[in-house]
Order: sequence, then C-alpha cells, then structure tokens
Amino acid sequence: MSGVFVDSSVFLKILEGDETAKKLFVSLYQKEKLYRNAIVYSEVIYVWIKLVTGKKSFELKKMPDSVREICSEIGNIKAFLDLAKSLPLSAEIEDLAEEMIQKYGLLPNDALIAATCKHYGIRKIATFDEDFKRVDFLEVVEI
Repeated sequence: MSGVFVDSSVFLKILEGDETAKKLFVSLYQKEKLYRNAIVYSEVIYVWIKLVTGKKSFELKKMPDSVREICSEIGNIKAFLDLAKSLPLSAEIEDLAEEMIQKYGLLPNDALIAATCKHYGIRKIATFDEDFKRVDFLEVVEI
C-alpha cells in the first residue's frame, strides 16, 4: 500500500501551533494518501485533553465532569485526525507488535504503529519520534 502513516507526534505538533509540522502535513496531504490507526487517535485525544484542562492523568481520572465538558470539541479533533484514513488493528497486528518490541526495542504504542505499517505494507512514516528510525522497513519522512 502506498502512502504515509502519520504518527501522533505530527498531529500534536500541529495542535500546538508548530508551523513546520503544519506545512509538512499540508504538503503530504496534497501528494500522498495518509494513514493512522486507533493508537494515534488515543494518543492525540489523550494529550489534547491534558493540554486543554491543564491536568495530569491521575487528576483527570477523578474529574469525569471536566472531561465531559470538553467532549463537544473532540469532534473537531476527530475531523482533523480523519484527514488520515484510520486503519483497523487486529490480533495479527498485535502479534507483529511483539516482534517490533523484541527486534527494535519499541514501546507498545510505537510497536503497534510500526506493526500496522508492516501489516498494510506502508513504508513511510511522518513523525517527530526518533525511535522509528530504528525500524529498517520504514522510511521516516524528513521534517
């Protein structure tokens, strides 16, 4: 499958106002098919909630009303994320993720992202995360 997987780090940099990340994303969007998975969704929404509320994870767990209050804005973030097609995870991808952890020393979320790329035959990843440079079948799109 041709195209580029977009890591959560790119989406988050854009949400933080990083112009370089924004230009990269727009350029990729105009030229390539973009992909993400549920891990990217989770990471972006989670960090965004923490940024908007100014609260730590352990605090947010005790504040469901605060999380509910900002829920209406999550639709805008989801629409932004949906500029990249969401690829489903599967048991096979989870098995591949175990290999990614062992072979490349990736943490679980990054391993699931790399495994998603391998499963779907995606060879390029847009990311600010240096860890993906260790993955020999992925080409990190230069930022």
